[in-house]
Amino acid sequence: MRNPFEQKNAPARKTATLPLIFNRHHVYILPTAYGFLFLLILFAMLLGSINYNNNLGFLLVFLLGSISLVSMIHTYRNLLGIKILSISAEPVFAEKTALFRVVARSKSGHRRAIGFMIEKDHPAIENIFAKTDETITVKCPTRLRGIFRSGRITVWTRYPLGLFRAWTVITPDVSYVVYPKPITGSIGFSGRQAGQELDGIPMQRGADDFSGLKQYQPGDQVGRISWKSLSRGLGVFTKEFSGPGGSSVMLDYDDLRDANREYRLSRLTDMVLKAHNMNAEYGLKLPGRTIAPDKGERHKHLCLKALAVFGLND
Repeated sequence: MRNPFEQKNAPARKTATLPLIFNRHHVYILPTAYGFLFLLILFAMLLGSINYNNNLGFLLVFLLGSISLVSMIHTYRNLLGIKILSISAEPVFAEKTALFRVVARSKSGHRRAIGFMIEKDHPAIENIFAKTDETITVKCPTRLRGIFRSGRITVWTRYPLGLFRAWTVITPDVSYVVYPKPITGSIGFSGRQAGQELDGIPMQRGADDFSGLKQYQPGDQVGRISWKSLSRGLGVFTKEFSGPGGSSVMLDYDDLRDANREYRLSRLTDMVLKAHNMNAEYGLKLPGRTIAPDKGERHKHLCLKALAVFGLND
């Protein structure tokens, strides 16, 4: 699916391979609007000095001109030599703001007022100190669900005087997942058993009685870690609790009748989040794909990603 944030008529650029160092082949520089105005005023002052043969006017024009020239060199060198180490993004829900984390380093000297931007309305301006890895958070609004690429990231600077703007554009090979926007409502599922419900969800494992320990698995809740076992050097275990018995939750796409596809996916997204927050064991059934019941962070993201990409190939 095409990234809706990319400019339609923009020429294609080669994907940047990270880490990337900004050298003279990457960095461009032009006067800003204030810079053009400043140069226009200098030219008018020069014409006036020539017309009236004013030596002080010549002195002032040459002084200001030399300052602008030094400013241009400093602006260019402020961006030159910056190294982009990595770019990553976390999953986000539709109509929320995606956060890109750019890790940058300056090999020599402090770099001040370096701007990073994907969308014009969400620039991030940070200082990058010498030989220090700095993490810059760049925001990008989202509108649709799916898997998208970051598009172009513009890195620029106008330091020190704002008369010149040096910039470069990179297109990293970074993709991110946009989940459907959750729509709250009642929870529906397959496999209901009467008298074994908790807020509409039958629980297989609850939070009432302690039932034992199990080996820690990535994605298990940190709050359930047995710190006593860890402090005794026995290893990392998580606590299990038993609650009301019953079958696992199966969230079924076909159970949401009389609704369009996007509404169904948004409702299922809300159900997945609620089932995860209640520590229920749940599964997801979509046309053409079934995810077996499970629990934990990894399972939650697996279900949400399945909802994000559902039907996009159609």
